[in-house]
Amino acid sequence: MSTPPTAQDHQQQRAATAATTAAAVRQVWSTVDPDRLEASWLARAALVAELIRGGQMAAASTAEPWLVQEIGQGQGVVNPETAVEAAGDLGIPLLYPLIIALNRLGRGFTTAMSILSGAYFLEMVTRSLVADAGRIADMAGMIARPRVVSYVRVVELPACARCIILAGREYTLSEGFLRHPRCDCTLAPRRPGDTWQLASPESLFEQMTPAQQRRAFGEAAVQAIGEGSDIAQVVNARRGMTTATRYRRTVHTTTEGTTRRGLYGSRRAKFEKAAGVRFGTDTKARNRATAVRLMPQEIYRLADGDREHAIRLLKRNGYIV
Repeated sequence: MSTPPTAQDHQQQRAATAATTAAAVRQVWSTVDPDRLEASWLARAALVAELIRGGQMAAASTAEPWLVQEIGQGQGVVNPETAVEAAGDLGIPLLYPLIIALNRLGRGFTTAMSILSGAYFLEMVTRSLVADAGRIADMAGMIARPRVVSYVRVVELPACARCIILAGREYTLSEGFLRHPRCDCTLAPRRPGDTWQLASPESLFEQMTPAQQRRAFGEAAVQAIGEGSDIAQVVNARRGMTTATRYRRTVHTTTEGTTRRGLYGSRRAKFEKAAGVRFGTDTKARNRATAVRLMPQEIYRLADGDREHAIRLLKRNGYIV
C-alpha cells in the first residue's frame, strides 16, 4: 500500500505555503533603497516579521485538521501559536540579510550583487521558519494521539540529495527531525498495523530526469550510483545535515543562547525596536537567552514511554490546549 494521499497533500500544501511566504518577503526586500540600505530595511522589518509569522501560523494551523482526518481526535488540540513561538525568534534571521548585504558591499561587490545575496538568504530562512513551525505542530499533534507510535519522513520531488536518502525512514517520536535550510519535507504518522510505505531513495532517484539527478547529486555521484554504488553512502560522503533543534546536544529546546555582542553590534538593538521582535534576553545577563521551551520530541524522550506524562508536558509547554 502506498502512503496515504493525505500525507502527500499535506506536504505539498506546506511547501506551497513556505514558497508563497518567501515570495512575499522577497518582494518587500526588493523595495529597499540601495543608498539607504540599513534605514530602509529597518523601516520594513515589522512588515516582514508579520508576513513570516502569518506564513508560520498558516503552516502550523493545518496540523490539527490534518491529524483529525488522518488519525482522529487527540488528547488536546494543537496550539499553532505555540508552535510558531517554538520555531524561534525572528530577530537574528531578519537581521542577517542586512548584514550579508553590507558585508558584500564592504568587500567591494556591486550593490546589485550585494542586495541579491541578502535576498537569497532571506528567502532561504523564510522557507525554513515556515516549515519548522509546521513540523513542530505536527509532532505535538502526533504525540497527543496515543495511536501514533512513530513518524515517517515524507519527501517529494524535487528534493536535494540529503533528503532523498532519508525518504521513507521511520523514526521514534523522541527523535529530532533532520533538516537543512529550505527543507520542505514533512512527517507522516505511523500506527501499529499500518502497511503503507513511502517511496525509497532508489525509487525517487529513478523517477528523476538525468538533469534533475545531476542537479541534486552531482555528475560524479550520479555516475557512481549508476555503477551500483549505494546511494546513501555516496551522499553521506558530503556531510551537512543537522538536527532541527540544538542546545548543547543534550536537551532539545527552542533557544540556542544568542548573544548581543560581536557580529551584530549596535545594529541589533535598533533592529529589535524597528521589527518589533524579541531576542530573548533576561535582565540579569543581557548576553544570555533564558526562555526555554522543550521541543515535542524532547518531551517524548523525557517522558520515557509514559504517554500520559508526555501529553501533560505538551500542555505545560503550551503545544496543546
